[in-house]
Amino acid sequence: MDAIEAAARQFLVDGTVTNVRRHGSGNINSTFIVTTDKDKKYILQKINTNVFSKPFVLMRNIDSVTSYCRETIKKNGGDPERETLNIVKTQEGKNLMRVAGEYYRMYDFVTDCAVFDQLESSEMFGSAGKAFGRFARLLDGYPIEELDETIPNFHNSKVRYRGFLRDIRHDPCGRAEEILPQIEKIKSRFFDLTRIVDYMEVDEIPVRVTHNDTKISNILFDKESGDALCVIDLDTVMPGSILFDFGDAIRSGASTESEDGPNPEIDLDYFWAFARNYLSETYDILKPMEIENLAFACRTITLELAMRFLDDYINGDTYFRCDYEDHNLVRAVNQLKLLESMEKRFDEMKWAIEQIVKELQ
Repeated sequence: MDAIEAAARQFLVDGTVTNVRRHGSGNINSTFIVTTDKDKKYILQKINTNVFSKPFVLMRNIDSVTSYCRETIKKNGGDPERETLNIVKTQEGKNLMRVAGEYYRMYDFVTDCAVFDQLESSEMFGSAGKAFGRFARLLDGYPIEELDETIPNFHNSKVRYRGFLRDIRHDPCGRAEEILPQIEKIKSRFFDLTRIVDYMEVDEIPVRVTHNDTKISNILFDKESGDALCVIDLDTVMPGSILFDFGDAIRSGASTESEDGPNPEIDLDYFWAFARNYLSETYDILKPMEIENLAFACRTITLELAMRFLDDYINGDTYFRCDYEDHNLVRAVNQLKLLESMEKRFDEMKWAIEQIVKELQ
């Protein structure tokens, strides 16, 4: 902890650091709460450079995006201290500090807020939809050329598919033959996998600022009102299609089971709640082609993740953390089941979007 405390003291906090304690259960970065003698609190994070190999690029993105959000919130009469992350600079005025070979950053601690790992109701999911929609709206005018890719080709399904086929051919762990039915399910849906990327390549779907990890645990909820207040965990903010943000939120939040659950299905009540609130914030900034493909994006991102789980299984489970030997295979099978549920109820999902749009017109 000495190195952590040494890092904390390099930032411009109010007062003198008196306590540093571990916080949260994140799987990638290490997070700590820093307290000063003036009873001020801050969030200190040690960045996992095995995942994010360019921490300065990462922080340049976050600094730029949060600064833009802050100014937009001010113009809209909101509270920038609570509605976006606020970076605490080092004593040299930098957004990142290197101590003993490790990289650290700090944020203001947002008081009277809560984070949830699981959804408690469709109403909560609807509030999440409003938060992610508001995030997209805040950044609608952001100059996208200023944003770098922290993880290249993160949702480039064509690139990922080529890698998937290559790994099947090489089959480093001798596992491909046992999963031929799952491989075939993915191959048979190639055009579903690449449709949105194809539209982006011909500028029919615009490139926007995307969050790329739209799960419930990446939202701060106000303890008093219960409303979603602020989107957090901006490490994967980069250029892309916000269709993937919408789709991944539905994939993770509107499934009747977790990724380990054996029989997941799409919950249309949860789908309605999220979509209605998301579109209440974004309807007037989205292009017609984006609105038309919102429901389809849920299928695309679910298929992509099934492929990624299966690819990791083929490669010997080197990317996703696994709790048992066939964990990635189980995840892939379950995502394919969820996908099949979405396919069966796709007309209902599209109809829901159409009805919500009519309400907003």
